[in-house]
Amino acid sequence: MKFTHVLILATLITSCSAIKMIKPDRQVAEKIDISKLYSQKFLTKINEIKDKFRQGKSDQALKELNLMKEEGLSASERATRKNLMGVINFAAKKNYEAAAKHFEVASGLAKDDPALESQVYLNLGSAYYKLNQNEKALAALSLGDFRNLQDSEAKKYHQLHAHLSQLLGKKDQGLASVIRSLEDKKNLADLKSDAHYTQAEEAFLKLSASERVRLLEDFDSEKNLAIAYLAYKEAEAAFKQGDKTKVSDFSEWLEKRYGSNVEISNLIKGLGTRSGNETIKIDLRTIGIALPLSGDKKSLGERALNGIDIALEELSLDPNKKYKIEMKDTEGSAATAAFAVKDLIEVNNVSAVIGGLMPNSATKEYLEAKKHGVLFISLSPVYLPKEEKDHLLIEVPASIESQVTHLFSQKMIGKLGQRPAIIYPKTELGEAYANEFWRRSKKLNLDVTGLISYDRNASDFREPVKNLLGIKFTREREEESVIVNDIANLEKNKNIKRLQNLQPQIDFDWVFVPGLPKEVVQILPNFNYFDAFNLSYVGVPSWRSELMTNEGYRYGNVYFLDEVLENVETGFTQKFSAKFNKAPKYVETYSYDSLKIASSIIESDPNIVSRRDLDLSLEKLGTFKGESGKWKLDEDVWLKDLSTFKIKRDGVESL
Repeated sequence: MKFTHVLILATLITSCSAIKMIKPDRQVAEKIDISKLYSQKFLTKINEIKDKFRQGKSDQALKELNLMKEEGLSASERATRKNLMGVINFAAKKNYEAAAKHFEVASGLAKDDPALESQVYLNLGSAYYKLNQNEKALAALSLGDFRNLQDSEAKKYHQLHAHLSQLLGKKDQGLASVIRSLEDKKNLADLKSDAHYTQAEEAFLKLSASERVRLLEDFDSEKNLAIAYLAYKEAEAAFKQGDKTKVSDFSEWLEKRYGSNVEISNLIKGLGTRSGNETIKIDLRTIGIALPLSGDKKSLGERALNGIDIALEELSLDPNKKYKIEMKDTEGSAATAAFAVKDLIEVNNVSAVIGGLMPNSATKEYLEAKKHGVLFISLSPVYLPKEEKDHLLIEVPASIESQVTHLFSQKMIGKLGQRPAIIYPKTELGEAYANEFWRRSKKLNLDVTGLISYDRNASDFREPVKNLLGIKFTREREEESVIVNDIANLEKNKNIKRLQNLQPQIDFDWVFVPGLPKEVVQILPNFNYFDAFNLSYVGVPSWRSELMTNEGYRYGNVYFLDEVLENVETGFTQKFSAKFNKAPKYVETYSYDSLKIASSIIESDPNIVSRRDLDLSLEKLGTFKGESGKWKLDEDVWLKDLSTFKIKRDGVESL
């Protein structure tokens, strides 16, 4: 399905033309007897006029409103008439001065219907804003009560109120309005991907401690996920400062008001676990290893052990830094792997756990470590939403967040363009890529013009490509199709076979394809098949393959993201080759890196004696470097530095 996503304040402000009549589901409905305010005759007539306006007959609608006699109309009916005249002048005529005059009259007549009155003040504020009368606009909005508006209108009210407050330097009012504009967010992914939340959090953190508490208290009677998350951030800050009383106060407040929200409840529990870790002493230089040492994945487990073996030998050279390894066999089972992690933490009291060799077990292993607030270093990506990850997870391979963050970096967007699209496999991995792609693009206010999935087991990938190119919907493009067919019938060479009747609609700048090379080499040729030539495609680390190197350059501008690989032999590769008579591959390199990373974190702070100490020390670290790359902490998630590569006829070029 093709779609366009746009978030522009101006369109939200001008959309007040979508005037709605009184509905019984509004907050004030039980306080008003609608039948006493509006006659059925009036409602029928005003709805007929509104229908004409919606059909584009604005002149006729205005004419009928002007001819409508006010004699015998109630104050609310006269207010409704003037409000609709204002809406038509505002939306259809762009005559904001005339619109404002109509709204001014309506505002003095609408007091019997609080919902209509609030709508009129929203419209009046919008008209003043268009006339650059910002102080009058803010004053008009303040006269209305947003609680009497429908949800969509209340959102517009808050966004306009926040914008005007910011323009006029009324930061406190603006912050409250921005927060209220987010009240429709139902989960943390949607909340944190909204650019308005980023704005709200930045403003919130600039307040003094007492001002932050006062703001949270102002929302005490409102259910707002943004407030809940800001309160959690306050509790987390108190945890870092060692203020147990504050942590307890904020946690109790959150539990009482937002305990039914699963995400907030899990955050509170996680913070409670981390706080409790202050008293849990650890055997600092004892590292837990959870690998498949039996079953059909045994060979992979043994390869990982070879990398760990080299790292352990290097660490043993310093007599003051002797490390001990506690090993558990996961047997290649996700359930067994989770139990192994639990055992390493509770029985062996390890400071960190290295595991997650297979993606299907990495998630369960991490979640088990997370329950205990223990550092988990994963040898494969963890397929969880970003909101369920934290700084106690280090993914040694480039995580999905690392890849998508690099994909949407300023440098990449500058090169590729502002209008991305994605075509992804219908798998757990594909969905994870799509979700993070969508989250990141929304946060940057980019115009995602295509979000298309495909069946990786299909033998023909033409349908998803047609969908992305807009040539699947012949009914919507019927007129164009007829014209093209008429032209085709006039062609002299009747033996020429047309690939398709409609030309592709290329409303995107580039396409992200997080698929395997064997799928990609079947997907990309379809773009050329449908006359979409020389497009830009971006792929994932698996595209660094012989198949893509041999085929990729044929399809246009083909790029992929991967780790920065240096063409020099390192101390690790030399030692590994000398000991095992072969060069290390990814499994051996990542496992070696995992133990060295654990050691570098542990040795970074001599004051670590408890799990809480290690937790806080890791967060303060901010960045670290390993054999396979560099990591930095961003939004409480570790991101690995990546590079962009282009596939060319003569090989791969680093950009």
